[in-house]
Order: sequence, then structure tokens, then C-alpha cells
Amino acid sequence: MRAPSTPSDFSSLIIFGAGGHGRVVADAALLQGRWTEISASDRNSLSCQGELLPGVQLRPFDVPSSGDACMHIAIGNNLARQREAAVCGYERLVSVIHPAATVSLSSDINRGSFVAAGAIVGPAACVGVGVIVNHGAVVDHDVEVGSFSHIAPNAVLGGHVKTGQRVLVGAGAVVLPLKVIGDDVTIGAGTVVNQDLLEPGVYAGIPVRKIQ
Repeated sequence: MRAPSTPSDFSSLIIFGAGGHGRVVADAALLQGRWTEISASDRNSLSCQGELLPGVQLRPFDVPSSGDACMHIAIGNNLARQREAAVCGYERLVSVIHPAATVSLSSDINRGSFVAAGAIVGPAACVGVGVIVNHGAVVDHDVEVGSFSHIAPNAVLGGHVKTGQRVLVGAGAVVLPLKVIGDDVTIGAGTVVNQDLLEPGVYAGIPVRKIQ
């Protein structure tokens, strides 16, 4: 009896999400050279025409008929990304890592995550399911990033930082080492986090304070 397929068994990749982030993921997937066919789709049928990028055909989405391909959910909104991953099936999710990213051999990148060009994932770091580590972001040593979080361009998580699920660390924000961030926390661009942020909400400023 043949063992169930895993994402690494598939030669085809479907990128779900036809917006700007979808193009960034498609570009990385093409450069990664792991799949013989890459296509893209979206729930908005008007977006499923032509090509997302040259060589990445846009097609109407149908979960049952896409069963012979692995998938990457390329949606920037954390909650929406989590919901679509549940619909499509976690077992089919695959990570996309740009060749120009620096990822430690001792780190752990879970299913469905994206690591963009110029990003750094340090030794013993753990990146959860469906995480975005965007351009130039730093996930330093021993960091734990909760599932369906987004570390925006040039944001920095210092050593041993722990984040919950669906956390957004805005562009250029810095979370100092050893700090703990709870679920559903949004950290504004350029913020410096010098304390634990355990309650859901929006935080910003230098020093950080809750604004919403």
C-alpha cells in the first residue's frame, strides 16, 4: 500500500492568492526551482485571468480538482491566511524559501511558511505554520514565531523572543531579546518593544505603548 502523499511528493505548486504578496511568493518559487509547474489562483474569479508572473498561469480555484498539487497560501492578512489554510488542508501546505534568504540548518521552518529574499532565520529558531518572514526581516537565534504570524520587511526579533499566533510585527520594528508577544498582537512600524506584550491589541511607539 502506498504511503499518503506529502508536499515534497508533488511536482506542481498552486499559489493561492493573486495579489502583490502572491507575486512575491511566485517569484521566489520560480527561483527555488523545486516544482515543474507553478500556477496561481484566487477566490476572486476576476483575478484568475492571464498570468500572475511570466510562467505562472492564473486559474480558477477548485479544492477537489487541485488534489494532485501542493499549495502555498499567499495572503498577507494573518487570519485570512489561517482560514484558507484550514479549507485547503494543512497536509498539502508547502513552504517557499527564496534562494537569497539565509536560513540556519538548525532552524525549523514549518509547513506553509514563506521566507523572502534577504531575510535571516537564525540557529535554533522555530517558525510556525503559515508564517511570513518578509524581505530583510531577522528572526534571530532561539526565536519562536507562532503560526500565521507576519514579520514585516526589516523587522527584527532578538534572540529568544517568543510570539503567539497571528502576530504582525510591522516594518522596521524591533523586539528586544527575551520578550514575549501574545496571540493577535499588532506591532506598528518602527516600534521598539522593550517589554512583554501579552494582551491582544495594537501597539506602537518608542517606547512601546498600547494604542488600540
